[in-house]
Amino acid sequence: MPLLEFVKGVYQGTRKELVGERIVFGRNADCHVIINAPAVSREHAVIRLIGGKYYIEDMNSRNGTEVNNVKIKARTQLKDGNSITICGNTMNFFEAPPKPKLPDHLSSSAIRLAKESAEQQQPPDNSTVEATITPSSSKQMLEAQPAERLTMLLDIGTELTQTICSEDLMPKVVEKLFQVFRQADRAFIILKEEGKLIANVVRTRRETDDDKTSFSRKIVNRCMDTGQAILSEDASADAQFDMSQSIADCKIRSMVVAPLLSRSNGQAFGVIQLDTQDHFKKFTQDDLRLLIAVAAQAGVAMENAKMHETLIARAGLERDLELARRVQKSFLPKTFPTVPGYEFFAQYESAQEVGGDYYDFIPLPNNRLGVMIGDVAGKGVPAALLMAKVSSDARFCTLTEPSLGVAIGKLNDLMQEAGLLDRFVTFGGCILDLGQHTVTVANAGHQPPLIYRAATKTFEDGCTKDQTGFPLGVMEGIPYETNVFSLNPGDCVVLYTDGVSESKNTQELDLGVDGVLQAIKQVEKTPKTIGVTLVEAVHKHATGRKPHDDMTVVVFGRMS
Repeated sequence: MPLLEFVKGVYQGTRKELVGERIVFGRNADCHVIINAPAVSREHAVIRLIGGKYYIEDMNSRNGTEVNNVKIKARTQLKDGNSITICGNTMNFFEAPPKPKLPDHLSSSAIRLAKESAEQQQPPDNSTVEATITPSSSKQMLEAQPAERLTMLLDIGTELTQTICSEDLMPKVVEKLFQVFRQADRAFIILKEEGKLIANVVRTRRETDDDKTSFSRKIVNRCMDTGQAILSEDASADAQFDMSQSIADCKIRSMVVAPLLSRSNGQAFGVIQLDTQDHFKKFTQDDLRLLIAVAAQAGVAMENAKMHETLIARAGLERDLELARRVQKSFLPKTFPTVPGYEFFAQYESAQEVGGDYYDFIPLPNNRLGVMIGDVAGKGVPAALLMAKVSSDARFCTLTEPSLGVAIGKLNDLMQEAGLLDRFVTFGGCILDLGQHTVTVANAGHQPPLIYRAATKTFEDGCTKDQTGFPLGVMEGIPYETNVFSLNPGDCVVLYTDGVSESKNTQELDLGVDGVLQAIKQVEKTPKTIGVTLVEAVHKHATGRKPHDDMTVVVFGRMS
């Protein structure tokens, strides 16, 4: 799957898969990629999937969008390896995920490190009790290394390339270290998580030492802050640690500590620490160089494992959202009613994978048909869950109550009983009497229905503001008034949610009720032509930006 790899800016070092046909970048909270920087426009740029190829276009932003360091002026096709820059935030586009930069096979590493070692001067003979070595000093690690240690490096490299679960990876590294560093009494892999140092793996040489598993935060912080590995022959007496109480409490003697470095920014995200609690056991410069090499490989492998776990979790979320979308779709009518002399149209589009709009056609006794529309406050999964409840309760209430006003009042009470006080629903209900050709309307805070009168070629509201009650869920015990009108041949009733009238363009202007009327006044007045034209008008108005809200349009009319 195509992806973006962020190489500079707020998301540096991360990747994002391109899921869907439209990915918007900007400061808005509902953008797919939020870049929270003052120079970035609210909706800055968009990547579109068109005909199996990806294109990027600037959305009339203030500061423009660059591809390969050239500001684009029109829709531009993206090719593998192209760089995209938005106000200093740079990302690379890949048609397929680049292969993970796992450690090279250790035989290759050995050759490379040996070559680098030959180019570097021999380190001085340190006879002092402590030394600090930077990770770059690992170039020297292969000098005079015993065969056992090279074998260990090869084994660790093999383990790292074959393990993609971080929980399995870190214990394996520690197990191998204990096999080679026989003087080590304890081994730690310590990571910084949410600003706190956490010992993710702790191993002791002897079972009786299980209570000796604390570590010195002073030493770990020193290693991480400087990005330098540390060797001390006797930490408890080492002047560089100022006789730290935490070191004394941990009873650390000789120790080696190497940072785990991120490939993306070079910062340490953890350390590997080995130490002894016996002053006769000491670590050497060669020990430190070997640990630096292991930490370099482990850091890369741990980042790859974390990235793999993130991708797996994201895939699971996408599967859950797809299931939620299918479940929500099952609540909506699969077909339009077939009634002689009448025509029906409906279309629903969610702003996200799932949404909170609702409509339904409910067959009722005495040759009547319920036509319902609703809009749950908010978007996404919470709104979709409440929409499912409204769908079920609306059917129950209209089937059990002969009066539409009483039915909607009962629907409001059911929401109150459910305790959903932080959510409300605007709702419009119509009961179409197919024998009398009349429509009864009750409105709970929703857009009033529009009635097209064929005789006068004009539009009118299906209810007044005084007849519009509070949205469902706002207050219990609310009475809802009804309005009854006749439907003559050629007349149509238009219902829609505020995702239509409040649809925004790139200048943040709403389509509005005037825009709705303007869109449909010139077309043939049948339910289908009105509905299709209105949906197309919303799409045209919102060109160049992400949908502002869920959108539903329902139209029905008497044809003869």
